[in-house]
Amino acid sequence: MADQIPFKEAIDFLSGKVNLPTRRHDDLKHAAHVRAFSVAGVTRDDMLADFRKAIEKARAAGTGLKEFRKDFDAIVDRMGWRYNSHGKTEEERRAWRARIIYTTNMRTSYMAGRYKQLTDPDVLKYRPYWKYVHSGALHPRKLHLSWNGLVLAATDPAWRIMFPPNGWGCGCDIEALSERQLKALGKDGPDQAPDLRPYEDADPRTGEPETRYPGIDRGWAYNVGEEWLHGVVPPELHKPIEAYGNEIKPAADLPPLPEPVKARAGDLMATGLAPEAYVEAFLKAFQFDDEGGYFRDRSGGIITIGRAMFEQRNALGEVLGLKADKRGRGAYTLLLADAIKEPDEIWVDWAAVKSGVVLRRAYLKRVILPDGRSLLARFEWTSRGWTAVTGLDTTDAYLSQFRKGTLLYRRK
Repeated sequence: MADQIPFKEAIDFLSGKVNLPTRRHDDLKHAAHVRAFSVAGVTRDDMLADFRKAIEKARAAGTGLKEFRKDFDAIVDRMGWRYNSHGKTEEERRAWRARIIYTTNMRTSYMAGRYKQLTDPDVLKYRPYWKYVHSGALHPRKLHLSWNGLVLAATDPAWRIMFPPNGWGCGCDIEALSERQLKALGKDGPDQAPDLRPYEDADPRTGEPETRYPGIDRGWAYNVGEEWLHGVVPPELHKPIEAYGNEIKPAADLPPLPEPVKARAGDLMATGLAPEAYVEAFLKAFQFDDEGGYFRDRSGGIITIGRAMFEQRNALGEVLGLKADKRGRGAYTLLLADAIKEPDEIWVDWAAVKSGVVLRRAYLKRVILPDGRSLLARFEWTSRGWTAVTGLDTTDAYLSQFRKGTLLYRRK
């Protein structure tokens, strides 16, 4: 099969990912899958590393599903992993889950590498047309089958949406054509792009509006190759996170942060308010009440926002109070919320907590305050808690110490 043939571009795509533990398949969305290696339901770093090693071996060595299944069984047996799957017997359940993990990673890495090859300027010069090739599945998606043989210019905006894979298990492909090959098909020019008019839906986790497209499974409405090469993270910063234990230093030769935005007077809260007032304002910025909810950040990942973020607890778990105004930061509550909602950058690295080591997400944003001072808002989030830091008129050297690990998102 074509997707078993190893090639450098596909290997590079996988090697530039960072391991991100997830509980559900939609903990990450769209571009997040380009930057992150995840297996739904795998929250242990060591197990995720084992799965990644098995996938990278399959990609580099060109081994097939049968070999990956051996690795899958070994990992499951060693870790005692309980996973969601389909099937009546344990064999059917294992076979289904192993196949999903294998095919998803093989197809996305293959098509990302394929996109890079096809968009090489020399290739585009002689093969400026792309033909949609259906996989020949026994139970095809009707729209995918209707696109079979469709020829569009490689520059057609439709490819931003319908460049395969276009859903779970989608094995469709792209064939590049020259002018002569186009005419051999009896065509004088490219076909008309299919009707991909979007329709509105809702993110089932957050309730936020979500754009969907005909024929495209939820979460697959992006071009994996284009996002890899031209997305929110510059290609030169496509680096995986160092293993825990290695010193993670700030990245070298980083581009400057995006220009700071200007804060309005209403973005600052009064000082000396009751902690409850700051907590309420923070949650209201996300349209949440005390119960909180899920928020999908700009990188495509899910974090949990709620009152518990501000609660100080003792060793027994009893709530002692709220830390909303810790070190006098209450006045910047809305700016800290905005750092999560509209950050300049999102980084991940390791953080040591009492229970062990966890991944830390750092949201960075610079704003110009009404009095002209520059404010850095940094919100660090882990599964064990959060830390907010603010700094006035910070230097580039001060900023650089927080820009380390793996970059998940950068505001253009």
